Amino acid sequence: MARRLKEAAIPLPPVRKDKAGSWPHASGRVWCLEQDLFGRSGLDRLFAADSEEEVRRLLLEHRYPQKETIEGMVLEENLRLYAFLMEVTPDDGYCQVLLLPRDATNLKISLKAAFAGQAPGEEAFKARLLQPSLIPADVLWRGVIRAEKETALPPWAGAILARAREAYLAGYDPAAIDRSIDRDIHALIRQITLAFEDPWMAGYFDRVRDLANLETLLRVRMRRVGLSVYKDSLLPGGTVPLEAWFSYFDADDQAVIDDLCDTPCQPLSSHFVTYRERGGASRFSLARDKLLYSYLEGGFRMLSGPPRVMAYIMARECEFKNIRIVMQAVTGGPSRGAIGSLRRDF
Repeated sequence: MARRLKEAAIPLPPVRKDKAGSWPHASGRVWCLEQDLFGRSGLDRLFAADSEEEVRRLLLEHRYPQKETIEGMVLEENLRLYAFLMEVTPDDGYCQVLLLPRDATNLKISLKAAFAGQAPGEEAFKARLLQPSLIPADVLWRGVIRAEKETALPPWAGAILARAREAYLAGYDPAAIDRSIDRDIHALIRQITLAFEDPWMAGYFDRVRDLANLETLLRVRMRRVGLSVYKDSLLPGGTVPLEAWFSYFDADDQAVIDDLCDTPCQPLSSHFVTYRERGGASRFSLARDKLLYSYLEGGFRMLSGPPRVMAYIMARECEFKNIRIVMQAVTGGPSRGAIGSLRRDF
């Protein structure tokens, strides 16, 4: 049975081919909405804000909804952003590939909570989940935590959870759940993006996987993790073949750097040295995000089509991350000087 679970193909999330929506119409709407993006001048003001009220005023100027808290404003704008995407675009898989990483996080939270032995409270559990996502929070609560047979998970989610359970029970390692779900979610994303015949979108997720695998290699070298766990942690489907990543496990740093010189990983080659230093993981995360945002900015150079719309969605997502960074300083967290180096420009 275990072997069949591993070999079985995971079904794709369904799409509604008859749904109204078009990319030219969506692009036209985005042309208007782009005026509400922060841009670099807005980010300058955000990182200069000294109080929660200053941040609130900036958000309202850029058409964020009015809520009691800044986090509430960000969460509501996030929901509104994806509601817009679902409203104006055809249901052809683009929305699914943006939301699947959130579902990956939610599936990990759900399965680990189910294995914990003591079920969390419903509200506390749902508060931990990322929204929006493809699977409603109530379905995860009833289908995974309470294991109600009458609550059916989407077939793709059921298959991913079955494989993650198997991975966990093989050694009772919670991290095995993360590795299994990450691999399967990215395999789904790759299948969906291949059907787009959109090199720009496929190129973005290729870079996401390549950079994730690079960080896995750097982390493994720092922590001296074994080869089997390293292989299990790699994501398939990037521009660098898995066989190459396998060979890098015990290769010399310079040999790996030379081999990656013509790949999306090349700009981050200096992190083979700096990742081991204090704060190295945070610096890598910042450099990775900047590299991905630089790629996504190319979508704004296209007059119409999915890249233009996706660039707008991801630019707003970048704002959310910057707002949360600034709010840490405003509410007594890191110093103003410390957060300046964490800024993500789009």
